[in-house]
Amino acid sequence: MAPLLIPDDRKARPGHAHRILWLLFQSDAESIRDFLWRDEGAGRFMILSRRKPADPHRLFEIETKEFSPALSPGDRLKFVLRANPVVTTKSPEAGYIKSEKARGKRVDIVMHALWSIPRADRKLERERIAREAGAAWLSTQGEKAGFRLVEGDGSHLVVDGYAQVPVERRRDRRRPASYSVLDLKGEIEVVDPERFLRKAFLGGHDEAGREIAPGFGAAKAFGNGLMLIRRA
Repeated sequence: MAPLLIPDDRKARPGHAHRILWLLFQSDAESIRDFLWRDEGAGRFMILSRRKPADPHRLFEIETKEFSPALSPGDRLKFVLRANPVVTTKSPEAGYIKSEKARGKRVDIVMHALWSIPRADRKLERERIAREAGAAWLSTQGEKAGFRLVEGDGSHLVVDGYAQVPVERRRDRRRPASYSVLDLKGEIEVVDPERFLRKAFLGGHDEAGREIAPGFGAAKAFGNGLMLIRRA
């Protein structure tokens, strides 16, 4: 039943899917979203959550299993990740702020990198910039999250699928909204299993007591940020 309620329209699909999937975790009216999800197509969704989903309306065929990987330093993992990769900037020359007092703003890493490219050349350079910016972004994520990218030995990072996804807005909001997505696929080596699991899947707090939200990048409510892994 659920696939029938989620339109194929690219603009509407992520928002509708999020609202439908949220029904699986609303047994507690005071709860907040504490799950990551990914649209696998053909009406299939991959969800990672602390709580078991409940489907009182029988919208889904649900299969659940425990996810508790035992990882050690040096383990190699194949991964796929759909992410909304962003960078926080206050640079006036990037054209994103109007005053020095403005707070840093999250911006699309590809558009941020393209800003220095002449406008006439941006279309030709977009694919290359997306690959380079995506690789650099994921490497930075790895430094924070206890893993490193593996290049060579038959492994390489694939970065593609860059697109701007429009977000369905309320009619009274005139300003359009969108977010970017990149699909990344490759191999990583686990450096610090505890940090990696905490950032990629579990959430929690770092050594300084700062809260860590699970998943990578932004726009997680729209099906981004969940890294799927398997042994290499």
